[in-house]
Amino acid sequence: MLRTFPAFGRRAAVVPLLLAGTILSACASDEGGEGIFALGNGAEDDVLQNDLQTTIPYDVEIKGIDSQEEKLIEALNSVSTARRLQSRPTASRAGLQRRAEDDIERFQAVLRSNGFYDGQITFSIREKAVESPSDAAAETDASGQDTANDAVAGQAGDDALATGGDKPSPLVLTYNVDTGTPYLIAAVNLVITRPDGVVERHATDEELEKTNLEIGQRAIAEPIILGEQYGVDILREQGYPLVEAGKRTILADTAQKTITINYAFNTGPLAQFGDITVNGAQDVDPDFIAGYHSWDHGDQYHPDEVRTTRRELAQTNLFDSVIVKVAGPVKENGEIPVEIDVVERKMRSIGGGVNFSTADGPGVNAFWEHRNFFGAGERLRLGFDVSSLEQGLSAEFKKPQFLERRQSFVAEANAKNNDTDAYKGSTLDSFAGIERPLWENWTATFGVTAEYSDLTGSDSPNEEFYLAGLRGVLRHDNTDNPLDPTVGNRFEINVSPYMGLSDQDTNFTSVSLAGSQYLAFDDDGDYVFAARARTGTIIGEERGGLPSNKRYYSGGGGSIRGYEYQKVGPLDDDHDPLGGRSVLEVGAEFRARVTESFGIVPFIEGGNVYARSEPEDINLLWAAGLGFRYYTAVGPLRFDVAVPLDKRPNVDDDFQFYISLGQAF
Repeated sequence: MLRTFPAFGRRAAVVPLLLAGTILSACASDEGGEGIFALGNGAEDDVLQNDLQTTIPYDVEIKGIDSQEEKLIEALNSVSTARRLQSRPTASRAGLQRRAEDDIERFQAVLRSNGFYDGQITFSIREKAVESPSDAAAETDASGQDTANDAVAGQAGDDALATGGDKPSPLVLTYNVDTGTPYLIAAVNLVITRPDGVVERHATDEELEKTNLEIGQRAIAEPIILGEQYGVDILREQGYPLVEAGKRTILADTAQKTITINYAFNTGPLAQFGDITVNGAQDVDPDFIAGYHSWDHGDQYHPDEVRTTRRELAQTNLFDSVIVKVAGPVKENGEIPVEIDVVERKMRSIGGGVNFSTADGPGVNAFWEHRNFFGAGERLRLGFDVSSLEQGLSAEFKKPQFLERRQSFVAEANAKNNDTDAYKGSTLDSFAGIERPLWENWTATFGVTAEYSDLTGSDSPNEEFYLAGLRGVLRHDNTDNPLDPTVGNRFEINVSPYMGLSDQDTNFTSVSLAGSQYLAFDDDGDYVFAARARTGTIIGEERGGLPSNKRYYSGGGGSIRGYEYQKVGPLDDDHDPLGGRSVLEVGAEFRARVTESFGIVPFIEGGNVYARSEPEDINLLWAAGLGFRYYTAVGPLRFDVAVPLDKRPNVDDDFQFYISLGQAF
């Protein structure tokens, strides 16, 4: 019977399209479900008989479906009562038939949810052939009517059970499924009720793309149901925070094998962002929390702004939970209030680590951190780092929302005592500046620096330097994990001009670029190819006029494994490093996670340091090695062994090994 859809004038037949809800309700039945469809003896009788008599084992087959319809076959098996209760066989063929009849309705619901609205299912039950095909009994058809011979055989089997005769023959339950022609989506229509009226129209191409629906695609239930939620999201993006979905109707044209989807939405009033209320703040200033809102008061509502505010609040590490939501109704002035609910976490933490390498020796570091020092998210971090090569103290301070919402004031200071082959002595440095995000995953830092060094190097004995300068850093990072990245990339460019403040007229500019790329070969990130590169140059001074600690060095666990710390590059007569005005490094490794807790990492790295501000050649020193990883909750524990491939006589050892936390880069 055809009828007309009043809003769009389309002739279609209304069919009972029980989509996901039908499947869920069908799945709710258990063994007791047999009692719903059977009169007289129900599932309880079967269970009682199972306790008293011998049961009849059986197999289940589903035939007639294209083997490429894997999801459909899986769905049918998952909802089948006969399949689910196969380990609890019935005591009679009639009990198995009741299970099959129960499955028919379930299967029809699954077919409809996959776009097969004209699907037909029948079933048959036969004895399983054991020795010879001639021994197979006659089949029972889907209506439950037996042939004369089968009726006699079935009665004899039941009599044998009742009298304690021979064990009954296994049965085979076969479902024959004729899916029919799949229905396709012919149209998607919208009925949008706004305060000023009702709009009835077809969905635009852009709206269809956002809802993941296409005209002509198979009418599968899941994307149709999800399309309704996407429709709600689209209207929220247009400024309606209180939009609700109405009744969804689906009309089927049985002649054309198509359906028309009709979505209904009630938008509620258009709204602008209004007052903000903060709940749950105890130690953190509520005004500071509210200051993270990414919109201006009176801006039209948009859910992206709500998500941005929540994400940035969560990234402060001040809260265990952050919820940002509108708190309707919309006021007469068109504004809707916003609530920010937070649960604060502990603001103080301590931590530390140890490391060891044959080049650097043992090392230990520790820190103390307060993430809410003055009550408005100020982070103060104090630390120390001790090894055979360096001993130092550090302090870092960061104040968010400095002058602007997404801008922070940052400051740091370091005091070190150095005892390396390249130089010995003490250094002090400090920096103060502004840090702010520019674009997604991009951050810029700019500020002033002051430094002091009193070092003795191979070609700079007993020299003191007082330097002032600027520092500009541009960073990009879209990796998924700071200690063990599997996808994404990192990039950093650092430009730092310096001038001398003492009698020595020292002026130079240091420029460096570094980047790394991570590519996972599987969805779980168990197999990852990682590569990195670094280059740098110093312009304005010859090498002998530069402070020893401002020159470029290479070699060691953070650059080229396999060579001693700072030993790649120019050396003096005692084989001590002189450093250089330019550097070039490359490296690659394959990270294979063999088990949940253990992995191996073959790697190769190369590089060199040059006396001039540009490399004289691309002649690199190469090293290769094998790493082992033990994966912990905080990151992988790293153990690497590397050998120099370009070993220099009386300079390089046969191998180096390194132990630390986190990947090499």
